[in-house]
Amino acid sequence: MNTLNNYIKVGITILFIGLLAACKRDAESTLNLSADVDVLSFKVGNTIGKVDQAKGTILVMVPEGTDLSAVAPTIELPSNAKVSPASGIAQNFSFSSTTPITYRVFNGNLFNTYQVTVKEIKAEITAFRIGEKAGIIDQKNKSIKIYLPLGTDLKNLSPVIEFTAGASITPNQSGPVDLSSPIKYSLAYMGQTFQYTVTALLGTEPKQILMIYNGETSVPHFDGLGVSTVDSPYPNPKTTGINATPFCASFVRDNKTGEGWHGGALWNANKVTINPAEYGSFSMMVLKDVAGDVQLEIQSDGEQNKDWLRANYSKDHVGEWQELVFQIPAGRKAIINNILVMPHEHPNGQPVVFPTQRMYWDELKALPKE
Repeated sequence: MNTLNNYIKVGITILFIGLLAACKRDAESTLNLSADVDVLSFKVGNTIGKVDQAKGTILVMVPEGTDLSAVAPTIELPSNAKVSPASGIAQNFSFSSTTPITYRVFNGNLFNTYQVTVKEIKAEITAFRIGEKAGIIDQKNKSIKIYLPLGTDLKNLSPVIEFTAGASITPNQSGPVDLSSPIKYSLAYMGQTFQYTVTALLGTEPKQILMIYNGETSVPHFDGLGVSTVDSPYPNPKTTGINATPFCASFVRDNKTGEGWHGGALWNANKVTINPAEYGSFSMMVLKDVAGDVQLEIQSDGEQNKDWLRANYSKDHVGEWQELVFQIPAGRKAIINNILVMPHEHPNGQPVVFPTQRMYWDELKALPKE
């Protein structure tokens, strides 16, 4: 009887081993570890992107003026592969220069990840100097003004120009130019042309608007006031209105603990130096979901000589950017070193009349006196 039981046990063991082997062979037959998961091409319109398989990146340089908020790329893949997001599905690439969009290619039991950036082709003149005088460059309107001393011979000038690496410039810098009337400089770059108009003026240069914060080229750090952090740069949630720049400053305002002074501060390592004898006001873009006063508190270093400037964010602009102007008191003489931004000001201790929400500000400027 024991012998029979032993035979049965041995038989069951052999059967079990056979089933395991069959399952393993079946799993091995369906496991595909040799599938191709490389993007073959990535196109935006007629522009073919540069695919770096080693780094897992894709860069597409599109013509200036392309709407990056709704780009539907055409993606070529190996046989049986799929990609997410899918080919032909529009994505917002407006912020992909700093935050690339992730694409994943799936095939068999494998996948591959790519970080995709779509950027406009752009070449810029970044500096224009004649002797010790520097030109005032307006990148938006592609214009340059340079103020030179009275008596300067405008017909025989030799400017020094800095511009985007890889571009070529006309006229070149090998000889003198005649600036007695405005002239045009052209940058050729990646098959496109970018043209600037340069104007020379005789006399003293007027005080210019001082850009303090714009989210892109001027991005000092805001310390949080009553909040853990101020997010900057933060994606602009409303680029279709009067403030079309890609980034701004933002923080979440808590309706339970949101006293009137909550916001962001430029001080200490990020303090400014603004003379009220030269500048008469500030302007700033604001966006929020509730109407009400916005306040700038200005101080001298060490939190001295304080003034509180207010402007009203109106009901008509709720959910949209509104440019507010804050007048510096006419009698102020103390230098302004600290600027405290309070997007929704109300007396401390009073009920807060809005739900917890994210607030935004941008384009903080000091405006010269006229």
